[in-house]
Amino acid sequence: MKKASLSSLKENNAALIFQSLRIKGPMTRAEIARETHLMPSTVSYITNLLIHKKVLKEVGSEDVSRVGKKGILLDINYDDFLFIGYDVGSAYSRVIVSNGKGDILYSKRFVSEKNDKLLKQIYENIKIVKKEFNIIGIGMAFPGYIDPEKGEVIRSHNIDISNFEVKKVMKKEFNLPAYVDHNTIMMARSLISNNSHKEKDFCIINIGPGIGVGIVSNGKILRGYKNAAGELGHVTVNPEGRKCNCGKKGCLETESSSKAIVRNYEEISGKNLECEGSCESRLVYELAKKGDEKAIKAFERAGKYLGIGIATLVNILNPEKVYIAGGVSNGWEFLKDSTEESYNQNIFYANKDVNVEVSSIGEYLTACGAATYAFEKYVREELIP
Repeated sequence: MKKASLSSLKENNAALIFQSLRIKGPMTRAEIARETHLMPSTVSYITNLLIHKKVLKEVGSEDVSRVGKKGILLDINYDDFLFIGYDVGSAYSRVIVSNGKGDILYSKRFVSEKNDKLLKQIYENIKIVKKEFNIIGIGMAFPGYIDPEKGEVIRSHNIDISNFEVKKVMKKEFNLPAYVDHNTIMMARSLISNNSHKEKDFCIINIGPGIGVGIVSNGKILRGYKNAAGELGHVTVNPEGRKCNCGKKGCLETESSSKAIVRNYEEISGKNLECEGSCESRLVYELAKKGDEKAIKAFERAGKYLGIGIATLVNILNPEKVYIAGGVSNGWEFLKDSTEESYNQNIFYANKDVNVEVSSIGEYLTACGAATYAFEKYVREELIP
């Protein structure tokens, strides 16, 4: 077994301290030691180092009634460390500036460009933000097959990009460290760092043009052997179903994604939706809200297969909860009943109490996760000698 280096131990200890402060708020060194199970001398060394680097700051004394010297409270110096969170989507993209705590200082949502125009759009939006804010680093979320260690988008078929070396390109273009990961994993990171979500074992399903899942076990993200875990969209739920762009038939993505809902509606109604470029499920949702029975049936069909997919996931992993997110989640009112009916028909009895609900964080969930990821990676890789 390879022994951990001194540097990696420092990185891990700093990450533990950072995570504890972000979740629990201001703490004394003694409280940090108890929370992280680190030696007090280790906590003192790491916190003094992070104070010197201006990542941590002293914010007063603890409010206690005991006799003796009061401990000094430490907290993260969020305001001096601003990060871009960039959620690159096939339909829409979102950019935020966050201080790592989750406070959004700037946000923008816009229609995504395609191919080379998309890359130009990314550069232009980062330039705009960089002029206005003192940015320390960039976190980027992409759909598809990502190598987070190399900082590369290997293949993203939904936005038609391959071999995009994000880390190298951002360093060259903006002289900033950049960190990249799968968009659904970034969603999971948002929930891990959000104090309102207490589960240590959960899944979050991102339903848009594709369908992916972020898997969290004991508070940690499960990535798989080649960072390819979570491709729920390519689980077969209808062997007689449609051809998927992955080459297989009947993938969940062909039955329950935003594109599938549009196709469901067109097949059920015999009509083609009139729209520029690729149509979105939002159009079907608007028809469903107006009482269009064929639009409602399009969602119900998607829900039937979504329930099978979720039950398969839960039967294998047994999480505490499953969260639904992504653009299609806006139409949950029309998906809910058929999804739950199908889910209950296919779930193993021991998992009957695993609830499925829509995430409450909102449309910047992924971008917030990307910014938080950048903050964490920056602390580990740039600030610890």
